Amino acid sequence: MTALTTRGALASEWIKLRTVRSTYLTLLLAAATAVLVGTLDAASAADAWDSWTPERRATFDPVRYGFSGGFYLAVLAVGTLGVLAASAEYGTGLIRTTFTATPRRRQVFTAKVLTTGLLALACGQLLSFTTYFLGQAQLAAHHLDVPLGAPGVLRAVLQTGLFFAVLALTGLALGFIVRRPAGAVALLFGLFFVLPPLLGTISDRAARWTLQTAFESMTSTVTTANHAPSATALPACALHLAVLLGTAALLVRRRDV
Repeated sequence: MTALTTRGALASEWIKLRTVRSTYLTLLLAAATAVLVGTLDAASAADAWDSWTPERRATFDPVRYGFSGGFYLAVLAVGTLGVLAASAEYGTGLIRTTFTATPRRRQVFTAKVLTTGLLALACGQLLSFTTYFLGQAQLAAHHLDVPLGAPGVLRAVLQTGLFFAVLALTGLALGFIVRRPAGAVALLFGLFFVLPPLLGTISDRAARWTLQTAFESMTSTVTTANHAPSATALPACALHLAVLLGTAALLVRRRDV
């Protein structure tokens, strides 16, 4: 059997990713929760605006409001896509065939990182811009909308889409490390939801470096007591990816299948 080239490895991983049902199911769940919940949240804010207190109005973020509840589930769905892209082959035993066709395991790992990351990035940008425009349409009835060119708005929308790729690659790394979908998804959930409040009880400064806090900062355009754009958001994402992907790459090369 002739070993695959780098281009062949990329083509192979792309075929795997786009021909399995889990890819479409996770992306459909991400789209439904992000767009529908985000639009409904914006409509709810517009309807309830007159009953809000002046304090609540002062802290209202017309961009981040649509990127709250629904997007937390959406990014976890995309993170699950990353987990399955890595761990599913270990469960079925197909990973042996993959490494036989491509003995240089680094090529397989890099191909999975590129295909999963780029797909998540493209879908994330599509969903973030769609949710933004639909949400602003709901807020426009009460003149609460903000244009894309307003300070911080384009940054927040772009970074929201970028975070999809961050979570997908986090899930991919955990999938390679744990090798079992259930365990990797549980670890992803804990890393995103459980770790931030635990670290917050120890140090607010440490909590700023968690993925959830980074996401809240990246989607914010209004500074409040709880959410504010932070210079540590992107470095926190880069640090998580460097540690997790670096660990995953090392284990892929050294562990038996």
